[in-house]
Amino acid sequence: MSTLNHQTLQQVARLLDDADAILIGAGAGLSAAAGINYLDREKFAQVYPGWVKKGFRTQYDLMGYSAWTQREQWGYYKVHLEYVYFSQKENPLYRALYERVKDKTHFVMTSNVDGLFYKSGFDRHQVYTPQGDYGKIQCTVPCSQEVWDIKPFLDKMDESFDSMAQVLTSDEAVPKCPNCGEDMFIHARIDGSFIDTVHEEERQRLIEWLNANMDKKVVVLDLGSGFNTPTVIRKPMEQITASFPDTTLVRVNLDHANVPPSLGDKAIAVQGDIRAFVEGISQPVSTA
Repeated sequence: MSTLNHQTLQQVARLLDDADAILIGAGAGLSAAAGINYLDREKFAQVYPGWVKKGFRTQYDLMGYSAWTQREQWGYYKVHLEYVYFSQKENPLYRALYERVKDKTHFVMTSNVDGLFYKSGFDRHQVYTPQGDYGKIQCTVPCSQEVWDIKPFLDKMDESFDSMAQVLTSDEAVPKCPNCGEDMFIHARIDGSFIDTVHEEERQRLIEWLNANMDKKVVVLDLGSGFNTPTVIRKPMEQITASFPDTTLVRVNLDHANVPPSLGDKAIAVQGDIRAFVEGISQPVSTA
């Protein structure tokens, strides 16, 4: 395993310069490095004071939480989405990553649902988000394959939002499916109700991109994918690297940088901060 030093950064920078194509696989670690850290207690206390009073300490504590009413759930998610999604514009780290790869043919596959790739310069048509999109909402049944923009549903909550407790005060403000009247949830993969079909075009574009670059020199940048959902990003990046003839996997992670021994010299494990990594590979390559 490599450390985040000048020699490693120069090695990866040369690989990127020589590559014909770059595939970015991104997990939660990338957004954490960009400032959206679901384990950040200080930020949680600042953004979610009402939920601190209820005994919670991090955003991660509420992932998968189910012991709440619809009013409580949507009060929390109103704050959460306004912070994580709508208040986040172009991000410096994501923008720096875009500037590093923009002159090469590239594609992104990410489990992150915060939209920071396309907010920071990446073409939406070159991004596959199999875990969903915080900008959308869907029926939980689901009664159709339709998703809606979530902003109007959040705006409707304004008059019934208790900003101290950070909960809704009226059932009328709780989102209901426009088609069938059932409960709704953010368009994010949490169970079998998730609507995959709206991402089918993204998936097909990725497949076409992979087929077009299969025999070329490809660098796979795996940034911040861990083991919460390893089959979404981590494993596919390894499988692509193993099956493509001239591909190198560069995995960067603070805690889980290890790569399969079977990949041999087709993989580089870099343990370290992703922000420092992106800054490092953006520096000119030394000719010495």
